[in-house]
Amino acid sequence: MILKTSQELYQLTVQVFSACGATPEEAAWVAEELVEASLMGIDSHGVIRIPQYVNQVFSGSIKPGSKIQIIRETPSTAVVDCGLNFGAVSANKMVDILLEKAEHSHIACVVSRRSHHVGRLGAYAQKVAEKQMVALAAVNGAKGEHCVAPWGGREGRLCTNPFAYAVPTSKEPLVFDMSTSMIAEGRLRMYKNKGEPVPLGRILDANGNPSTDPKDFYGPPAGTLLPFGAELGYKGFGLGLLVEILGGVLAGVSLSDDADYVNGLCLIAINPDAFYGKESFVQEMDQLSEYMLSCPTAPGFDKITLPGALDFHRKEQRLQSGVPIDEVTWETIVKAAQKVGCSIC
Repeated sequence: MILKTSQELYQLTVQVFSACGATPEEAAWVAEELVEASLMGIDSHGVIRIPQYVNQVFSGSIKPGSKIQIIRETPSTAVVDCGLNFGAVSANKMVDILLEKAEHSHIACVVSRRSHHVGRLGAYAQKVAEKQMVALAAVNGAKGEHCVAPWGGREGRLCTNPFAYAVPTSKEPLVFDMSTSMIAEGRLRMYKNKGEPVPLGRILDANGNPSTDPKDFYGPPAGTLLPFGAELGYKGFGLGLLVEILGGVLAGVSLSDDADYVNGLCLIAINPDAFYGKESFVQEMDQLSEYMLSCPTAPGFDKITLPGALDFHRKEQRLQSGVPIDEVTWETIVKAAQKVGCSIC
């Protein structure tokens, strides 16, 4: 494994995407989201995505500098045309729109059209919670990327369709961020890069048989991911379908609009001032958190962990020790940088 500091990765990412035509603000937003994901141990949505984004700029599917604008709104809702700019850029702007509406209307919902890959979904829920509001977030994917089989199926009908929530406390917010499939595709890519087997029960090969070889997913012929829940996978399928509705159908995006976006993002904010007051809500959340942490542990466990706590802890560790990157991933990052004229020592 190669170790890089967060500052090294941030500077590299800004340099690469500036060379791709991003404005300084856009390059900074993308760099912040990718490096933060890597710091928190969400490596599948971190700097591993640099080569992907560079290639998509070259192919024209990401359009740096394109305008992001509201195309339909009410006092509490908005549909945002993201212009196929970097997903991290448009998602951050959607958060700003959402917070402004929730401050006045108390409950707000913002959905996207023509959004590119937004990266770590929990990041945007976290930003809302840091403003002392409750956040729900969902993101679907385009039909061409459907790789998750519905319960009982063996062909892709959904993407990994993450769902996240974040809730303020007096410390770090609670941040829950899960794929509605058994594994995120980016994490599967890491198994492939490292030459390691995937735990059983995550993927099927092209014939619908269980497999531990990540190559059986990527093909050809391509396999599928399973919905979350193992033998209770109908629960993950139901959640994945809800994400599809919130991320696509609610925004008026049909399956035939496949080429118009990569991710459909839905963000919802609930302002506690409309119910119990922000300060009182945070106090109650602190009490609820302490109550959860006071639970006696079961055999094999040494403590109770709240959603997001491990990620924040890992961030502190990696800020000190550096971000580990496997050699295959680092090689692809170096090649992507060289492709846009950036040299890496």
